[in-house]
Amino acid sequence: MAKKNIVVGGFSKEQREKELEKVKTKYEKKGYKFLQYLDNGTLKSIAVFEVSDAIIKKERSTQLIVVGVGFLIISAILYFKSMNIN
Repeated sequence: MAKKNIVVGGFSKEQREKELEKVKTKYEKKGYKFLQYLDNGTLKSIAVFEVSDAIIKKERSTQLIVVGVGFLIISAILYFKSMNIN
């Protein structure tokens, strides 16, 4: 299990608490387990979550797939543009 820190932003304490609730529901749906909240001020407040290695691998694999598809699209566009020049 790994720990992941999520920044909770807000100018007032009430805003940070509302944002914390949003962050908690969002990440708990993904399978994260909420551990603690550290209120350090405006943009330094952190929610600490515990996440399993399987979820981390799944998120990284989806990010790599998105990057790969983007790379293929860009390379296809450049390839077809070079075909039109000749």
